[in-house]
Amino acid sequence: MRPDNTHPAEEACLDLTDIRTFKQQYEANFRSLKYFGMQYIADEDVVADLIQDTWLKIWERKEPFPGLTAFRSYLFQVLYHAILDYLKHTRVETEFAERIRPVDRVEEEITARLIEAEVYQMVNTAFDELSDACRNVYAASLAGKSQREIADEFHITINTVKKHINNANHYLRRRLKHLLRSVCLLFAR
Repeated sequence: MRPDNTHPAEEACLDLTDIRTFKQQYEANFRSLKYFGMQYIADEDVVADLIQDTWLKIWERKEPFPGLTAFRSYLFQVLYHAILDYLKHTRVETEFAERIRPVDRVEEEITARLIEAEVYQMVNTAFDELSDACRNVYAASLAGKSQREIADEFHITINTVKKHINNANHYLRRRLKHLLRSVCLLFAR
């Protein structure tokens, strides 16, 4: 039996438009709401915000409740639905972010491959502009052959090998210097 000798079906109407009653109910229910919310969301600040939103909805409702039991049931339902909405929204954001990241990586990879192909084409074009003798000597040098091996292979002197390598270096450097600046600018962005 209840101390005030009233039956639960006979609960008094709860008027939350009265600021004192509203404040009293807020203070009486805040801890249990917080505990309830923390069962679903670990971030205390988020739970506190959702509780504030719940109380705002109740204040804006401006209707009396048939009793304390109905009010508490409504209070927890509103918070529960706010928690579900928050969790759904968070899940959608996470799924979206996970879908976007791989797309960003693919776009970056495609961009890098395009730049690489362009650079490769420019270097090959400049390399093809070298004279046949200079290009052959330089290619052998890039392949790791010694100056002596190159001289023996092409039946030329070591000084001629040095001259071809030096000429190729100067020509390619002059021809491709704008390329180096362009690539640096692309990656500096």
